[in-house]
Amino acid sequence: MSRLVRYVLLLVVGGWLFSGITPVAAQLAEPANAPNLIQNGGFEQQGANWEGCGNVQLQDGTEFVYAGQYAAVMGINADGSDCPQLPDLTTPRQILTQSLTIPGNAPAVTVSFWFRAAAGTTVDVFLARGYYQFDPNLGGVKLGTFATDQPPGWQLYRTVLQGDQLDRVRGQSLRFSIVIQERTDVTDSAVLLIDDVRVVAADERTAAAPLPPRLRGDGSRPLAVVRIEEGNRWLYRMDTDGQNRQLIYRGLLNSVTSPAWSPNGQRLAVVDNNTWPWPVPDPDPQNNLSASAVTVMNADGSGVQQIYQTQSRKGSRCPFVRPPGGPSEEPSLIVRVSQVQWMPDNSRVVLAQTGFGVFCDGRLAQGGRSDVLLVAPPSMTPITAAEHAIRPSANRNGRVLVDGFDLSSGRSNRADGIWEIDTTVQPPRATHLIAHHADREPVWHPDGRRFAVVRVTTSPSADSSDRTFALMLYDRQNLALPRMLLFADHGRSIGNLSWSPDGTYLVYTLERFDGRSDIWWLDVASGATGPITTDGNALAAAWRPAAINRLFVPLVAR
Repeated sequence: MSRLVRYVLLLVVGGWLFSGITPVAAQLAEPANAPNLIQNGGFEQQGANWEGCGNVQLQDGTEFVYAGQYAAVMGINADGSDCPQLPDLTTPRQILTQSLTIPGNAPAVTVSFWFRAAAGTTVDVFLARGYYQFDPNLGGVKLGTFATDQPPGWQLYRTVLQGDQLDRVRGQSLRFSIVIQERTDVTDSAVLLIDDVRVVAADERTAAAPLPPRLRGDGSRPLAVVRIEEGNRWLYRMDTDGQNRQLIYRGLLNSVTSPAWSPNGQRLAVVDNNTWPWPVPDPDPQNNLSASAVTVMNADGSGVQQIYQTQSRKGSRCPFVRPPGGPSEEPSLIVRVSQVQWMPDNSRVVLAQTGFGVFCDGRLAQGGRSDVLLVAPPSMTPITAAEHAIRPSANRNGRVLVDGFDLSSGRSNRADGIWEIDTTVQPPRATHLIAHHADREPVWHPDGRRFAVVRVTTSPSADSSDRTFALMLYDRQNLALPRMLLFADHGRSIGNLSWSPDGTYLVYTLERFDGRSDIWWLDVASGATGPITTDGNALAAAWRPAAINRLFVPLVAR
């Protein structure tokens, strides 16, 4: 096997440039101090302890490394040179590998590395006896497979071996290997940069940190939180440490979602799930369909007012029996609001409205759509800001970030990814910022320039049900190199992001492994994170953007 050689990488791939960009190292919380079983995991001794074939290279220069001076690069010119023929008579295109021994008493094994990738090929990751495959009789595991078609930036690949997987590696002399197989297509622009490889005999998943002193509750920057109580979804207000919880709004039908503070901190808006027609129901219960209102109120829960109402439409009578030669069943059209946010003028709101068809037996009709709308009370007539989009977030400059999606029916001409909608011009102008569906739920930072997204990572495998969620921070002035803030392998998924008024913290909803959810805080600078609620009943939180004097007036739950 040939040793790694130095390589100068200057290549445009996937629409972004691997050149001249100074990276900002991700500030994730420091891992446990378990010794690294990989030698020279950061490649700072250049090729020492590593083997590579198929034109695996060593890249130097701060433009292309996660930390230090060196990183390994795969994908480019993967030609199989010097690679061994394997028992199945194939010859891999590339292998990056190192031998190691797993302690026999390892309580867990964590395998991780940082990578940055673009364009088209697929890699396999192994901890096994062979260079690219494992035999259960000999020990070892396949850690995962992922495509190098990735969104921008350095991201963490991490998986923890326990149970049967741990039994197959414990006490074994194995090879950590990243492999591009013989039958895998490799485009001319495929790139995979690898740095800071770690294999440790410990569980290094994200762990909870103590609550910072700055987040101890004083009532000045409360959270608006939707909680499940007695099967209902009610709106509460609480301090940032979870204390002083007070019920302020029960909702039209005890089902509220998506709390949002106005920019001046004086009012709250929620999605208020109800039925249509509203407020007077149809005498025939079958004609009352699921719908939503947008409700606004003062910060203490007073002054409740509905400013928008969706109008669902009844289809065929149920149960539907098609007469001979008669018309087909017409599905009912259900129209709901999925999210609401305020515009910077403190008077208008931006919302995502979703419509879909439902047949009598509960089947969903093909199609459906979601659009982002602007509503300016007292008018109930919305203005379309972005078609085929969801999850709006408005900044102080009147620009709205949305998730765009391309319908398989072909009725949408909006590509997947994150879009910026400039609502200060008419018609609103759309700019495609991130052309990758892995990044979603954009939320503007208070500075109006940076924004956070939820990323669905490739770790630990290409199977979407196994993937880990992460938080990334983008700078609107340099979209090529976002920073990973959090690798969320302490739960099933994360979402519902909200910034602290000064932009130093985020709160997010963590779906736990038991299916319930809590609100967690994240220190953006250090990557430390921990829970605000722990009872599994919190669904979403919004951080009041303007500080107030500590004052909890008597509240009347409505």
